[in-house]
Amino acid sequence: MTTVEKTAPPAAAAAAPGGGAGLASHPRGRLLRKYALLFIALVGVALIVNSALDFWFSYQEHKEALLRVQQEKADAAARRIEEFIDQIERQIGWTTHARWAAGPLDQRRFDYVRLLRQAPAITELTELDGAGKEQLKVSRLAEDSVGSEEDFSSAPVFAEAKAHGMWFSPVYFRKESEPYMTMGMVRAGKNAGVTVAEINLKLIWDVITALKIGQGGYAYVVDGRGRLIAHPDISLVLLLLGLGIAAIAAFAMARPIPSGRNCRKWRRLCPQPR
Repeated sequence: MTTVEKTAPPAAAAAAPGGGAGLASHPRGRLLRKYALLFIALVGVALIVNSALDFWFSYQEHKEALLRVQQEKADAAARRIEEFIDQIERQIGWTTHARWAAGPLDQRRFDYVRLLRQAPAITELTELDGAGKEQLKVSRLAEDSVGSEEDFSSAPVFAEAKAHGMWFSPVYFRKESEPYMTMGMVRAGKNAGVTVAEINLKLIWDVITALKIGQGGYAYVVDGRGRLIAHPDISLVLLLLGLGIAAIAAFAMARPIPSGRNCRKWRRLCPQPR
């Protein structure tokens, strides 16, 4: 009995150190798990941020590419419109020579009729003498007139053309149906008069309607006063007659693109990609 009593406590004492080691390992394991979870969270956040940055940069590059395409399309449309007006100028130009103005009235009238046939966009030609009096008018839409002596000396088309050599009116709508523009060109020679042309700008509608930008993109044109003069939806042009550029831009979510020649008094616009 005495031997058993003396040897039992060491066995119990030997078991005590093992139990203490188990208790000490639990906090160490929890700490390692915390570090592992923190590391995984940091890696996940880094991956998410990196993916977001890649997406943002890709979106910006795509947006800039669309804007470049829009710029190119708008420039191409503007060049076609400029070429159209330049061609009208050249066609009218030969009627402004001093020798032509000195010819007989019948010959000048015949030349006006021939010019109207060659240039369908020109709907009316008027000859004003050096004092601004109408001497000849040939028109598709009204009766011809010879020697009416109607006074246009105070009209901008005469005064501005005499002062600057050429004048373009703001775009207007004839009977609220199609856009027109009046052009005045001074003739050569001493005390020369002015040739006045009424120009149908329907060609601009054709240019804008044919312009395609991606799947849902489009272009439209406003004049210098902010009036919509060309849009793929013609009914919208007629609906927004007289509204300013702010209202039009707000309606179409548009971005203005500067045009090259201010004398033309129109700008081309394309909607921003969203």
